[in-house]
Amino acid sequence: MALNIPIKKLNNGTDFQLIGFGTFGGPDAPEAVYHATKSALEIGYRHIDTAYAYKTEGSIGKAIRETKIPREEIYLTTKLWQTFHRPEHVRPACERSIKELGLDYLDQYLIHWPMAWEFNGFEHDNITVEYQSKDVKCIDVPIIDTWHAMEQLVKDGLVRTIGVSNFSIPMLEDLLSQCEIPPATNQVEVHPLMPQEELLAYCNSKNITLTAFSPLGNPGFRNSSNSLNILEEPIVLEMAKKYNKSPVQVLLNWGLNRGYAVIPKSVKPDRIKANLEHFKMDAEDIETLIEFGRKKTVRTCDPVYMFGISNDVFKEHQTSV
Repeated sequence: MALNIPIKKLNNGTDFQLIGFGTFGGPDAPEAVYHATKSALEIGYRHIDTAYAYKTEGSIGKAIRETKIPREEIYLTTKLWQTFHRPEHVRPACERSIKELGLDYLDQYLIHWPMAWEFNGFEHDNITVEYQSKDVKCIDVPIIDTWHAMEQLVKDGLVRTIGVSNFSIPMLEDLLSQCEIPPATNQVEVHPLMPQEELLAYCNSKNITLTAFSPLGNPGFRNSSNSLNILEEPIVLEMAKKYNKSPVQVLLNWGLNRGYAVIPKSVKPDRIKANLEHFKMDAEDIETLIEFGRKKTVRTCDPVYMFGISNDVFKEHQTSV
C-alpha cells in the first residue's frame, strides 16, 4: 500500500512522520489498543504515540511483535509521568517503559507534564494519584534537573530523541536557556478552538516540532461552561463537502497543512485508515479555521480539571485579589 504520509526532519536529523497513531483510552484501553495498534501498523502507520500513564505500553509492544515489522521502521514515543521527575527516578521509569514495550530503546521520550508530584512507586496503581485527591500537590523539582536526566538517557543509548509535552513558551525559553540537548518536539493540545498560533510560531523559530494531541477537539468533551463538537460546526461541514472528505479528515489536514504532527486515535480499522489520508487545503480555509479559534478558545485537556488547582501550569484559573 503506497502511503503519502508527510515527513519532517527533527532538530537531531531524525525523520518524523507527521501522522501518528494515538493510544490513550479508557478502562478497556489495553485490549482495545492492542487490536487497534495492530490494525494501524498493518494499514501503514509507523509513528506510534503512548505514555506510561496510559497503561497501553504492553499492548503496543505485543502488537509490534506480532506484525513482525522491522524495529527500525517504527517510531515509538512514550512519556515520563509527573511522579518520576526527580532525577534519580527518570532512568528507572524509562527502563520500565522499555521493558513494558519489549524494546531495546525508545525513539522518543517526552516529559508528559511540566509539573512534578511526589514519588509513590513505579507501579501503575501508585501513579494514579489524580483519582485519590481533588487537588494533587506539586513538589519543587526544577525542570532542568529532570531534563539533565533525560539528556543522560540519550547519551546512554536508551533513548534517541527527547522532547516535552504541554509546555508553554516561557517554559520552553527557560529550558532552552539551560539545556545541552534541546527538545525535538513539544506535544500540546491543538485544534480549531485552540489554534496555538504563538506557540506554533515560537516552536518553528526554535526548530522544535509541534505535535497535536486532541486534534479533533475531543468531540465528547463537556464541562460546566462548554459543550463542544467541532466536527459538527457548519464551517467544518462546508469544508468537508468542498474537499469531498470527512470532517475528521478536514481537521487533521488543517493541522498537517500548518506544518505540525497530528496523533488521532481510533479503534475502528476504517477510521484508522481514513485518518492517514493527506491532502492540500487552500490557505484561506486554514485561516478561516484559525479565526474560528480566535473568537472562542477552549482547552479540553485542562490540568486543573484533571488534577486540581495546584496544577494551574498555564495560569488560566488565577483570580484577582
